Amino acid sequence: MLNQTLDDADRAMPCHRHDRALMPGALDFSASGHLYATHGLHAFAARLPPPLARWAIESFTDPGDYVLDVMCGSGTTLVEGLLTGRHAWGVDIDPLARLISMVKATPIPSAAILELADEIEKCLTVSTLDGSWRPALPRLSYWFRDDVSSDLARLKSVIVRTTGEESALRSLAWAVFSSLIVARTSVANARDLVHSRHHYREWTANPDVPGRFLKQLRRAARQMQDLEDQMPDGPSVTARLAGNDARELSIGDGAVDLSFFSPPYVSALDYPRAHVFAVAWLSDVVGVDVDQYRTDARRYIGTDRAALAEATTAQPLPPRTDWDLVDDVVERLSDAPEKAWTVHRYFRDMAAVLAECARVTRPGGHVVIVVCPSNIRRVRVDTHDVFAQLAPIVSAGRLEVEDTYARTIHDHRRVMPYLEQSFGERMRTEYVVVARRTGHREVRGT
Repeated sequence: MLNQTLDDADRAMPCHRHDRALMPGALDFSASGHLYATHGLHAFAARLPPPLARWAIESFTDPGDYVLDVMCGSGTTLVEGLLTGRHAWGVDIDPLARLISMVKATPIPSAAILELADEIEKCLTVSTLDGSWRPALPRLSYWFRDDVSSDLARLKSVIVRTTGEESALRSLAWAVFSSLIVARTSVANARDLVHSRHHYREWTANPDVPGRFLKQLRRAARQMQDLEDQMPDGPSVTARLAGNDARELSIGDGAVDLSFFSPPYVSALDYPRAHVFAVAWLSDVVGVDVDQYRTDARRYIGTDRAALAEATTAQPLPPRTDWDLVDDVVERLSDAPEKAWTVHRYFRDMAAVLAECARVTRPGGHVVIVVCPSNIRRVRVDTHDVFAQLAPIVSAGRLEVEDTYARTIHDHRRVMPYLEQSFGERMRTEYVVVARRTGHREVRGT
């Protein structure tokens, strides 16, 4: 494997479909200019830069090809697939992420959205609207003022009244509803709720739920119009959900041309902790209540919940995997069994993901992974190197790592504080691991 940095000027990337050199800093994107089309419709922690998804799509596929993101998060890859004329499939274990992804990648005429906003505004003026419903969220009155809860309940009833069941407009309205809660300035009594380490922040005055919703919905109309305007002419392409577990894909062998994804860090952001407030209010929409959502969170890749679930008296530490880089990290964390098990489970899960990506990617296609190393109790975890080691092993030789590219993550783009004295040096380099699916490309049937 060739480890390249982006400072290696004018070195062309091998095996591209397009003859384009990778110039210095080509993957170091600024923090601005990323909210075009529907990318800014809903806040989402650790969101992938849209230009990075576009780079992978345009480098390794042609228009009309099939792109799969097995950890699609807020749908960045799906949107970029549409904008570049590719069919885009998404998989994500989080039900709120699946809702957001499909909303952002489902074009809706802006006129229909504006008409809905006018109708909802009119309905919200009715004084007899029932605002008594409350979600089954522990400590609800602590996290939501009672008048805010009433406003949210009334808004929810109006959305049901003004939108058709299972319609794209209704899904959009729910996503906008969620965006009022999962936000840096949430209508909940929480600061920076978009991230898992949020803190209590009490509203001293009503934050105007209806006004915020209508503003966001009308903004969504402009975003949808921008999505439509930027979609290329030519054969129609679509985005769809293709499952909810990257470890067990319900996708046929060789069905996609590119598998591109950005997995969570080891000991990841706790998405369920950030999303649980919105999930509580939308439990009937996303099909899971708070208790089940928190139980399901134990299965998220990268989670440190229930870290010792597999530990026993006879096996207090994880067994060897015979993957040298994984076993080395686990051994160095032997004085912290919970962290050792978290690392072990993470890479065991990711081995299954890599194997599935190898299976569903056609021969000659690519699997591209964007990942950052981690520090766990001051033990460095070079995740990109582990993936490069695992890819050919777990895929029975079907994945051949071609290159690893480095890109800088600038501190000014960070949104969360970090204590280097406690956790170790902050990672400022992210890696793009490019693997080719071995074999000859087969011609698709018509």
